[in-house]
Amino acid sequence: MLLVAFGLLAACVGIEEGMREDFATNQGGGVLILCEGNFNSGNASLSYYDPERRVVENGVFRRANDRKLGDTGQSITVNKGKAWVAVENSGIVWAIDAKTFRVEGQLTAGETEHMINPRFVHLISDTKAYVTDLYSPYITIFNPHTMTYTKSIATGQPTQGGYASTEEMVGWGKYVFTNCWSYGNKVLVIDTELDAVVDSIVLSSLQPKSMVVDANDKLWVVTDGGYSTGSGTLGDNVPHLYRIDAATRQVELDLSLGEDEANVQLATNPRRTALYLMNNDLYRMDITDRHLPLWPWIEAPVDADGRRHKLYGLGVDPKSGDVYVGDAVDYAQAGVVMRYSQGGDKIDEFRVGITPNGFAFTEGDADVPQDKPEEEEGNGLVLVDTIYEYMPAPGHQVNGYTVVGDMIRPGATMREACDTVMSHFRQGHMVSLGAQGGYVVAGFREALTNGHGDYDLVVRGNPYSYQNEPGIVWVMHDDNGDGEPNDTWYELRGSEYGTDNHTTGYEITYYKPTAPAQDIRWTDNMGGEGVVPYMAMWNSHDSYWQDWVEAVPSPQGLCRTYRGSRLRDMHTYNPSTNMSQMPPYAWGYTDNLGSDTERSHTYLKIDNAVTATGEPANLEAIHFVRIQTGQTGCTPNLGEISTEVYGIYRPSPSLR
Repeated sequence: MLLVAFGLLAACVGIEEGMREDFATNQGGGVLILCEGNFNSGNASLSYYDPERRVVENGVFRRANDRKLGDTGQSITVNKGKAWVAVENSGIVWAIDAKTFRVEGQLTAGETEHMINPRFVHLISDTKAYVTDLYSPYITIFNPHTMTYTKSIATGQPTQGGYASTEEMVGWGKYVFTNCWSYGNKVLVIDTELDAVVDSIVLSSLQPKSMVVDANDKLWVVTDGGYSTGSGTLGDNVPHLYRIDAATRQVELDLSLGEDEANVQLATNPRRTALYLMNNDLYRMDITDRHLPLWPWIEAPVDADGRRHKLYGLGVDPKSGDVYVGDAVDYAQAGVVMRYSQGGDKIDEFRVGITPNGFAFTEGDADVPQDKPEEEEGNGLVLVDTIYEYMPAPGHQVNGYTVVGDMIRPGATMREACDTVMSHFRQGHMVSLGAQGGYVVAGFREALTNGHGDYDLVVRGNPYSYQNEPGIVWVMHDDNGDGEPNDTWYELRGSEYGTDNHTTGYEITYYKPTAPAQDIRWTDNMGGEGVVPYMAMWNSHDSYWQDWVEAVPSPQGLCRTYRGSRLRDMHTYNPSTNMSQMPPYAWGYTDNLGSDTERSHTYLKIDNAVTATGEPANLEAIHFVRIQTGQTGCTPNLGEISTEVYGIYRPSPSLR
């Protein structure tokens, strides 16, 4: 919580002339929220939010400096305890202390050669920064420490409708990508050693608006499509999402979105393995997806009178992964900020200034931790050591749909497949287990000891409130001490164990298709049968069969059988909307938003291990874990239900 030296924190509404408040912000770091205000009204503002105490302070720039922020706050950038705020219509870039909010310097249009309306600031080093512009065909270079102008970069872009803008910037190696927004269709490539434009990428849609670079060095760009007019010369209002290889600068993917009503935005999760896309509603997708999500991750609020709010700003906390969404409401009243966990659960909601459009996350006393390949960032979770088996059942997400399928070459061995899974876990990528029974076996070199009531094991999945694909977890102790998972498996009891929703001793057999593009037939030991459907809309590979998984001959052809337990399929489907709802179970399953799941991580207890007859296994420690798709289900729009795994971890002592 902010500590105000004058003791007027709660009571102070207006500030007397000449009064400046002193602030001391949360030492663990907080969130600066830039509110754009109304054009030509001079009512841009800055808010500060303490995520630990869930306390917001509005108007902190004015209160700390006894002056207005200016007209139309455009962007905010934070680094090493300092923040830079570009206020476009005022023609100024403020440098402020990120903890006290006091002004430490400023760069104005009159002090530079070409800056007119500053848009976005990008730091190249401690002594060099770029700022883009709405009207000027130049990018201004300045010293962010002294706030002095250095020189400018000519973009070479023609003026259209009075604009020659460049917008957001993202860095990749020595290069910076920037987009030409106002009626443009290019992404420019700047060499930061030469301070010059060296290349451009031409897009099929007008007005590239927001950009990010993902963990695979792919540049994602979303356009707003321009503005439809009678003559149609300025665009069609149809946004596009592009994936571009940052190295080759070639467009790899071009997806058309629904018409934009408010403001298109992009962001990634802390590991840059998932993409958040704002286009009227907020969507979430994996960076390996080749299609758009069918329904929103978060829907824009709708008033009682049916008025749809305008989602406008988007930010993701680089430590916690929490997602912040700015709701402009109607662009006239105080805006709303909504804070969500990585799992999509709303954590908080609060009022700020008019039109919240930008979020910057201040560091605590220590720097924001860097990505660690063996440790889940910011969560104190240590990744599993070895993958022993990757035995997915047939599924459209296994062959080719994700990078896992693409990277496991035809004729690959089980060892190569396991190495690929481990590589994906280290990068935070998804691994699909395919349909019912498909599984992955992982092991820890050091035994996980039973905390007797504490959480002993953590599995990260990809559940949503409307889409849960529960995985059943099994554990094993290395009884014979040979370091291999060849002893007895014990199921971890979940909420459905022993009910009509749970079946033990279940077996399902899949039969290899005899021609391309065929459904894959299955039968089970309960008299059931069905298919894993071939759905070219999701995956156009010839088959969803995995050749590295051993098959055996049978009278009906090559087949393989999976054994374990089964959960009852709970999904419903609405043909009028072509949408499925896959509700969660209460607890005890991965990729499932139960009471034991937080930020997509399911926390599990060794105490819940049971024998084949349902008695407590009384394990004091485990070495191996098996996660298995738990439902024999298929949705008409999404295909087979298949558990997804992003990582298997031992928790740190602080989480137990």
